[in-house]
Amino acid sequence: MTVEEIELHPGHWKNPSSGANGILNEVTEARRVTKRVHEILKEAKVPCTYFEDNTSTNQKQNLNTLVKHHNADRNGLIVSIHLNAGGDSSKGIGTEVLYKTQKNLAANVSKAISDASGLKNRGAKYRDNLAILTQTYEPAILIEVCFVNSVVDAELYRKNFERICQAIARELAAYLGKSINNKQQSTNTSNKKPERKLSGMKPNWKDWQWEEAAEIYKKARVKGILSSDEWEKKAAEKNLTFDEIEYLNLVLNGRLL
Repeated sequence: MTVEEIELHPGHWKNPSSGANGILNEVTEARRVTKRVHEILKEAKVPCTYFEDNTSTNQKQNLNTLVKHHNADRNGLIVSIHLNAGGDSSKGIGTEVLYKTQKNLAANVSKAISDASGLKNRGAKYRDNLAILTQTYEPAILIEVCFVNSVVDAELYRKNFERICQAIARELAAYLGKSINNKQQSTNTSNKKPERKLSGMKPNWKDWQWEEAAEIYKKARVKGILSSDEWEKKAAEKNLTFDEIEYLNLVLNGRLL
């Protein structure tokens, strides 16, 4: 069988509770990573497809839906993207890639993610009991980007989201004998940190109002929208202006992205 394209899908189904939950939510972040990798590959003119399951309501339906989708043809490499959970949440746990037949590719992708982000490289892991690896006609790998419950993993993932996606895309392109130029950066701004010059007086708020302002910032950071130490310091020191609080609200509600 000749592999002509990369077939991407995020793991699980639409319900955010269908995957692992912790500091990060697996369903939300797996979709972010998969969509971004798909964008990078498309921009580099690497043949690829994207599929997500928005109809299933349980694991059996989800696996059947994914297998049926991929078994509709036999010309691709299946790439299932997940985040893991388990282990000591206070330590870095790392990234790994599961395989049944694609050991070299799995090892390459795991190393690439680790090199790009600082996540511990757990390497290629053989599995013969996963539907995506065993019930599909096409070759497949299952990427576990990081561990959702690890404080260290979550921080490395957030700081290096774009680098991780670029690393995955480069290895997948190479599998097809294609390359992605390092200078080839996306013009898509959906994952870039927004910038804006701000002005305005520092609010003379009461303590409870500052607590609300800090909470707005935290929500924006958890969503991976803002991760600047400068913003965190401003919130902690009660040094945000009216404009900056308004800005955080707009970002959090998706109105500046």
